[in-house]
Amino acid sequence: MGFTRRDFVDRALKGSVLALSFEMGGASLLLTPKQARAQDVPLRNLDETQARRIEILGGTIVTGAVDAGLVHFLDHQMGVDPDDALLLCKYFNVRPPYINFYGAGLEIAAGLSNEVVGKPIEDLNAEEAQQLVRAMGNPELLVDGFPVFLFYMCLRSDAVDVVYGTPEGFRKLNIPYMEHIMPPEGWDG
Repeated sequence: MGFTRRDFVDRALKGSVLALSFEMGGASLLLTPKQARAQDVPLRNLDETQARRIEILGGTIVTGAVDAGLVHFLDHQMGVDPDDALLLCKYFNVRPPYINFYGAGLEIAAGLSNEVVGKPIEDLNAEEAQQLVRAMGNPELLVDGFPVFLFYMCLRSDAVDVVYGTPEGFRKLNIPYMEHIMPPEGWDG
């Protein structure tokens, strides 16, 4: 069994897993997604247009996602063994390679942007980006059979994990970090 999303969150909360292995200049570096972004680590799976769209959508959905390194997190996770990927789409039985799911979602979001706001994603102001994200959040929206809400939900969850799935994120929320929370007595019967 591979490394699970739960393992990731558990270790991130202990401050030990947000370091992912990034390749740069022929060397393997352990960096957080935030550090990888700050060091401008080259993307390996996403192209520039996809990365920019993720920044706009992810940053609109979750404040701080861009600075937290959402693009680098997604890019990295799309390049690992699918059994070890920490992307939420894995748990909804999205077929790997996950770049196909995200790529399709981004293309559909681009079409929706033109339909809903009348401009490309890259040209949206904050209010227009909010309109697009609201449209994507419609649970009944299917575009050519593609579940737009599933893409929205996965992107949102990945952004939340990058921003708030760390001790620093817990501090932002004023939630004391607790390494382990015991269930109430008798919860299992």
